[in-house]
Amino acid sequence: MAAAGAPATVHICVVGDDGVGKTSLITAAATETFPDHPPPVLPPAKLPADTTPEGVPVVITDTSSRPEDKQALELACQEASVIVLCFSMDKPGTLRRVSSYWMPELRRLGVHVPVMLVGCKSDVRPADRSLHEAVLPIVKAYPQIETCMECSAKKLQFVGEVFYYALKAVVHPMAPLYEPERQALRPLCAKALKRIFLLCDKDQDGILNDAELNAFQVLCFNAPLQADELVGVKQVVAERIEQGIRDSGLTLQGFLFLHALFIERGRLETTWAVLRRFGYDNSLQLNEQLLSRVSFEHAPDQVVELTAAGRAFFASKFKELDADDDGCLSAREAEEMWSTAPGDPWATPDYAGLLVETSRKGLLCLPGFLAKWAYTTAADPRRTLAYAYYLGFPEDSDPSKLFQVSRSRRQERRADAPRRSVLQCYLFAPDGVDAAPVLEGLITQARPAHGTLATPIRAAAAFVGAEAGSGGSSSGSSGGSGVTLITRAVTDEQAQVLVESAQGREELQRCDVAAFLFDAQQPGSFRAARQRMLEVASAAGDALPCLFLQANDNEATQELADAIGEACSQLAVKPPASYSGARPGAPVYHAVVATAQQPELAIPETPSLKAARQYRRMLRKGALYTGAGIGVVLVGYLAWRFVSQQKQAAVGSEQGSSSSGGSSGDGSGSRGGDAGPAAME
Repeated sequence: MAAAGAPATVHICVVGDDGVGKTSLITAAATETFPDHPPPVLPPAKLPADTTPEGVPVVITDTSSRPEDKQALELACQEASVIVLCFSMDKPGTLRRVSSYWMPELRRLGVHVPVMLVGCKSDVRPADRSLHEAVLPIVKAYPQIETCMECSAKKLQFVGEVFYYALKAVVHPMAPLYEPERQALRPLCAKALKRIFLLCDKDQDGILNDAELNAFQVLCFNAPLQADELVGVKQVVAERIEQGIRDSGLTLQGFLFLHALFIERGRLETTWAVLRRFGYDNSLQLNEQLLSRVSFEHAPDQVVELTAAGRAFFASKFKELDADDDGCLSAREAEEMWSTAPGDPWATPDYAGLLVETSRKGLLCLPGFLAKWAYTTAADPRRTLAYAYYLGFPEDSDPSKLFQVSRSRRQERRADAPRRSVLQCYLFAPDGVDAAPVLEGLITQARPAHGTLATPIRAAAAFVGAEAGSGGSSSGSSGGSGVTLITRAVTDEQAQVLVESAQGREELQRCDVAAFLFDAQQPGSFRAARQRMLEVASAAGDALPCLFLQANDNEATQELADAIGEACSQLAVKPPASYSGARPGAPVYHAVVATAQQPELAIPETPSLKAARQYRRMLRKGALYTGAGIGVVLVGYLAWRFVSQQKQAAVGSEQGSSSSGGSSGDGSGSRGGDAGPAAME
């Protein structure tokens, strides 16, 4: 049975200088005989899965170092899962070529797989040459080299082990786990093992007691530890690391030490079995199987958001790590927060320039923490799911309870339909008008300004209360009425992409409301904002609610005020949400939220919308005329039917009367004839 996480097929490529013994090594391993006259190069050897220790199919490719075979050699290296790089123990020049040619050549080819350095012909190695001393400088210079060993094809010594360890280097690689030069676990491995330790520490007392150790053992290896085995494990740890055992239980330090010991002793499969049982792949990221437990499929006009349970989970993790209970994460507390994850989820360019609430010292506080997760979930819900697991969400619980997909906007417009808790606003500002104050104001609508970002502000996320007079306390972001408003600044260049490309128009479908900023001190900025509103609204299919934002409204001239009034009337949108001073106040953001939640009052009357409306009126008028025509024809037809039926009825009546008169004449004649003779008699 193949190991979890193992590739479908392992490709082992054997390379090295001409005459070092590559072909003889492969032949000896495959046939357990030494070839006296080996061919120049062997065809690829395929080993079925049931013949390999790890249950994985293996293809071993021999290569030739002749110039005419260079292209085949390069292709074999690029397709390899692992490289077996050979040199000859009796030819020191072939070892020097490992560092002077072969390793740089692999780097040039973009080959970043494990490398096994193998000294062939150990039976003729000079007695005064030590493999360890010879290869140590090379290993230090190239961390890609995972294992070094020597073998003899002629004496059939360690030839099978070469390919066994090559296979292990792929299925159970050392590079992600351990740094031999430091003799220490790599940071990512230590973080993953710490997460596993905390998940298994059910009573959260910082140690794994005997019951928890046995449960861990059964979970990973399907068998409990015997009493003497438990004692033996603890004894080894206690002898080697001072803080490894406490209160007869295994501490985190002891747990990490045990895995380092397994790796040092070549038992990498033990550590990999543990990591894979808890959902890690070979790069020590959570695997696809774990992250596909929740479906995040949704239409462009829907948004993925955290449920109340999801917000409560992240809030509980924040409070758990807030050791001094000051409502903020210090640098040390933030470091501890991500100590079980690959790193800070927001330390990437995608989140640079995102502004959320912080303390006066610039420390992340709970409302800002939850706003960041709302932003992340809307943009990349799989990242939120992954970090929920990294932060300790139990693998045996249902992760779908953390998320929900909003209804479509059409469904939300029903009076009794629940509304989304996250709204996305695109803020368009013409060149020369700074959007940063509007982004900063979203944060300071609740608290005084504090701190600055090292990078330009590109977006902001914060809770906006349901009523302007509520004070807008962001603490409500974990529950209560109101929404989390995500506002993104859109430059003129980005706006052009949105309105001109198909991908951009699809991106506009994700936007709940578009705000167009202008500055009363720059009259030309209003004309630019008005034009941009027309373009964006049309590109969005005349379904995107829009509003103007006016900065420095106290500087507006009467001419500008008249132009604004005329434009709002023509566009059938509300007057601008205005502010003066450094930043907007809460009323501006309540206007943005209200515009998103009442879109029917904020769709601009663009030329495309007017044309569509006129076309629909024409269709209705055409349908009316067509209906009227059909009605006239129908009435005429019914009238004709009625007249025809009347005529037929009249003709039938006349024919009936005529027939009735003929019968009476015959009868009277007969009676007259009868009467005649009677009278004569």
